[in-house]
Amino acid sequence: MTITRIQHQDIDFKKWDQTILSSATPFVFAQSFYLNATCPQWDALIIGDYESVFPLTYKTKFGFTYLPQPPFTSQLGVFGKVDLEIEQLFFYYITQHYKLIDIELNVSNKIASEFITPKNTYILNYQSEYKFNQNTKRNINKAIENGFIVERVEEKDVLTLSQKYLNPFLEREVNLTKVTVALLDDLLKNSIESKTLYAFKVLDKNQTIKALGHFICNGKHVLYLKGTNFDKADNSGSMHLLMQYAIEFFANKSTFFDFGGGSKQGLANFYMGFGGQVSTYSFLQVNRLPRLIKFIKNKK
Repeated sequence: MTITRIQHQDIDFKKWDQTILSSATPFVFAQSFYLNATCPQWDALIIGDYESVFPLTYKTKFGFTYLPQPPFTSQLGVFGKVDLEIEQLFFYYITQHYKLIDIELNVSNKIASEFITPKNTYILNYQSEYKFNQNTKRNINKAIENGFIVERVEEKDVLTLSQKYLNPFLEREVNLTKVTVALLDDLLKNSIESKTLYAFKVLDKNQTIKALGHFICNGKHVLYLKGTNFDKADNSGSMHLLMQYAIEFFANKSTFFDFGGGSKQGLANFYMGFGGQVSTYSFLQVNRLPRLIKFIKNKK
């Protein structure tokens, strides 16, 4: 088996996406419309006729090229036909070509290394039984008693509402840069074009927006991309209501619901309250930079 590197402009996106969607892990993160927004000049590593693929999300800084995880993205690595021999080929390629690597491998990637540590997310499998806990039910009922309702945001309004309500939250409270937040705008545009984006809003009796959330669904994997609520001080249950609505909305449109994270205990508790189950995957970190550059990086 031989790995071929294909430059971005030469990637057959149709074949690439077919491989992703037929994988054991058909994640939206690795589809071309998603990568084209979060890492616009990514290259492809492939074996055969796109039988096994690996997105190469490289960047260049301080005169050297490195391999980072793109924003708003989780679980990349090898897709398509995956076995230990294939994983080792890709692993050897990237460690030979990059001295700095910070990427997450999807759950079907089982390679072991001293450079790999576990990382958790939370998913809900629609083919298995799941239930909401009492605290979650209580918050949903609170939102309903407050007269809150959930509506889908029309495509023409998605970007405007996101830029008005969500982007300031991401910049001020999550501390994302304007450049990173702009990538989210691009991702929303690409997702709308690919007919995979679903945005929901929670409204009170006065039609005031209490919560907003974006979801991406490819028919197999539905991802809670980003969202927030604006009634944190009141604790009126808007985000619980939004998430309940989304989970039920996608029940016949997807195989599993991905909460999109959960490293913080508060978020983990929130997701588990909806029946989310922990899913552990690998985080690959390699740093073989020269000492001076490593020092500069650490000071950033």
